Order: sequence, then structure tokens, then C-alpha cells
Amino acid sequence: MPRPNLVNAETLCMIAKLGSFRAAAERLYTSQPAVSARMRELEQSLGFALFEKRGRRLELTVPARRFVERVEPLLLAVEDAFTDAEAVTNAAGTVRIGMGEISMTWFSRVVPELRRALPRVSYEIELDLAVKLQEHLASGALDIAIVANRLRDDQFICTPLGTTRMSWMVSSRLLTDAQGQPRSMQSLLRTEPLWCVSRPSGFFGPAQDELRAMGANLDNVCSCNRLNSLIEVVEAGGGIAQLPEMMVTEQVKAGTLVPVDPDLEPLTLEFTLATHRNQGQAVVRQVVQALARLGKAATGRPRAARRPLTRPTAPA
Repeated sequence: MPRPNLVNAETLCMIAKLGSFRAAAERLYTSQPAVSARMRELEQSLGFALFEKRGRRLELTVPARRFVERVEPLLLAVEDAFTDAEAVTNAAGTVRIGMGEISMTWFSRVVPELRRALPRVSYEIELDLAVKLQEHLASGALDIAIVANRLRDDQFICTPLGTTRMSWMVSSRLLTDAQGQPRSMQSLLRTEPLWCVSRPSGFFGPAQDELRAMGANLDNVCSCNRLNSLIEVVEAGGGIAQLPEMMVTEQVKAGTLVPVDPDLEPLTLEFTLATHRNQGQAVVRQVVQALARLGKAATGRPRAARRPLTRPTAPA
């Protein structure tokens, strides 16, 4: 009976993590027939079946799951043993990071520092909503995801990154009516379109709650899945939107965008770096550490919880 080898064991762990021979083959840069051959060889070495059919799917058998649980920590230890001091200092490779547009704004600012810290690492960036990023992180299509708030799933490890403030903004051109008279906040909230990031986003629910608390007309709620486009709509006078302050700094400075109510406490969102619990690549860990350090320096540590929102009254 041939002795089990590390390549076959790693392949089985990858199948268990990603859920299919095809996904494991893509991740390991090999062919699906090669993966199948490795599994046949591993079954001969171990002396028990690794898979059983469940309808049209192949599921790991109980002994196979037990084997994966025992061998995964060993594979990580072996990888660490081969990662010597020089390799740690000179981490190299391509790391796949998923994020939203708010995170991309921050990420673009720290790229020079990140490049200096890890000069031989390159990046593949995917922009999407958090719900999609979570799916891709779970499937192994992403190494790291930057998302708003902590993922409530035990398969992920979340590292605090920093915070961003979300404020309700309106174009300065909407502050007066056709006769040049000032408009009250209640008039704006009841007559203008109210824009939120689309429903799958983690921003939609809190935005709806705030609009309701402010006495807004929820029949006017619209949504958009791209923040940069939403900023353009609001700046052009197309309504009111909850926007990240870090993305509209220049517009606020120029006076084209203004807060709906300067006294209204902005919503503070905490951002986290999420990785899969089974993620064992040293280069990914180093990128996470560097991003966490740069993120806390750039955005500050999470702030205390915001004060309760009170229903505003129209100015006299």
C-alpha cells in the first residue's frame, strides 16, 4: 500500500474547502483529471472511501472528514516550516482582495505604503457588495475581503480595520425654492428623492431606519448599487443620499454638497478585514497585518457607539 503524500492530502483539503473537484483544480493550478487521480491514489493509501454520492453531488465520507480535520493543521505547520526568515521578509505572489467602493477609496490611499511594506506582492481587486464578497471568500475565489461590520459566520476571521462616517447629503442647489426662499429639512425629506445603496448592501437597512426616524417620506426611496454614480446624482440635484464622508470631501469643501442637518450625528460604520479560517498562506497573513496597521493609522480606531437619533424639527 503506497504511503500518503502531502500533495494528495492538500488536494483533499482543498476539495473539502471549496466543495468540488473543479474548484480545487483551479485553485491548485492543475486539471480535474489530475485531482481525480490524486483522490484515487489517496484512497488506496488510506484504505477507505473518501467520497459518497448524494444525488448528483459527491460528499466527503465521515472518515474523510475526520482525516481532513487532522491533516489540515499539519499542512499549515509544514508550510510555516518552509517559510524561513528571508521568505517572510520578501513575501511574493498575487493576493486577491474584494472590497466595496468606500474601501477602494481608502485602499487607493494606502497602496504606496503597502507597496513599500511588501514590494513583491501584487493584487487582484474585485469590487462588489458585501454579500457577494462573502460568497467569494467562502468559495476560495478571494483571499481577503474588506467589509462593513463583522461577518457573523464562524468560518471567517475578522480583523478590525477602522471606521468611516456616513452622512445625509444634499446638493446646495436644492436648499432654496424657485423664489429663492430657504427650504426646511422636512420639506427636503418629504419631496426630494431619497437615495440608498441597493438592498443587498449592509447600508440599506440602517439608512431606512434613519429616514423613518427623521420623518421622511419613504415612498420616495430609490436605490443604486454604485456609490460614485450616486454621488454624481446627488451633486447634480437629484435628491438626498447617505454618503461616506471620505468620498465627498472635495464636494463638501467646494460647497456643492452639504449635510441635510449639520447637527445630525453621522452613522459610524466599522470596517473589518475578513479571511477564511482555513486560510494558511503566509503572504496573505502578512498582507492582512499590513492592511490592519495602515488602516488603523488612516481611519482611526473604532469610535464609541453613536448617540441615539432624535427626530429633527423643521427650522423656524
